[in-house]
Amino acid sequence: MAKKIQEYITYLSPEFIYVPYDKMELLRIKKSKHVFHNMSLGTKSDGKPIFSPVSGNVIGIKEMLYKNGRQQSLVIENDFIDKKEKLNPLRNVSKLKKSEIVESLTKYGLESNINSKTTLVVNSLYNKKYDLKDMVINYESYEEILEAIDEFMNVFNMKNCYICVDKNDLYSISSYEKYINAFLNICMVHSNKKFKDNKCVFYSVEDILAIHKAICLDYMYDNTIVTINNGEPTIVKVKLYTSLYELLKALRIAFNNKLIYVDNSLIENVRDFVIDSKVRSIVIKDRK
Repeated sequence: MAKKIQEYITYLSPEFIYVPYDKMELLRIKKSKHVFHNMSLGTKSDGKPIFSPVSGNVIGIKEMLYKNGRQQSLVIENDFIDKKEKLNPLRNVSKLKKSEIVESLTKYGLESNINSKTTLVVNSLYNKKYDLKDMVINYESYEEILEAIDEFMNVFNMKNCYICVDKNDLYSISSYEKYINAFLNICMVHSNKKFKDNKCVFYSVEDILAIHKAICLDYMYDNTIVTINNGEPTIVKVKLYTSLYELLKALRIAFNNKLIYVDNSLIENVRDFVIDSKVRSIVIKDRK
């Protein structure tokens, strides 16, 4: 892989984090308002868990904009320590019961309807100019992804897994080809069009990393990768729930009086927008 594509910038210590929630009564915040890294903050209305990606103090509530719309958010001032309530030891997946695996997946909102007849489909997206997220994940973590898939399949007695990689993503293809032959039930294909029936379960490559971290370490996957294009792509690994405004300022990327698109949607107020795992590309254009 060429250096300019392989390398990326990390921004994992934002000053503030904006964690979205639905209802105040579903939150569990200590009276001291101090939170730990990976601490459960409650649930959303649909039962999905909410965790803090940093340690620090809850200093207020603010309505912010996310890819799925506006939401109330807990504003957490980062103490830059990532202190945890407890340190979780690495778990031996082969010795875990199926019920323990399911419990870990449910805890981090990663559960799905899976059984021995389920086909696992892992989608990897690619856009040479605007979305390099999965390419970087594949290049950097192909061994971890394949091993995590293998462990996951063994737990649920699944027979087959297909990793769908764009035929033009030569970096990902060459990465998987180094190691995929060691896993007889994992196959790489270049289209997911045939996988539509109810016997398939779909995850992204980032989901697989999150599953691996949940099962092996009992931790949330607390970062994501975005591609910022302001003439040329800049790949950034960023902490979940970081303000787009803070990120652009920190990277010294000019955006004043310009148009900003997040996954093809125009963002009117960059100060309000928060990056979560659903965000893939940020495009900055001059006004005509």
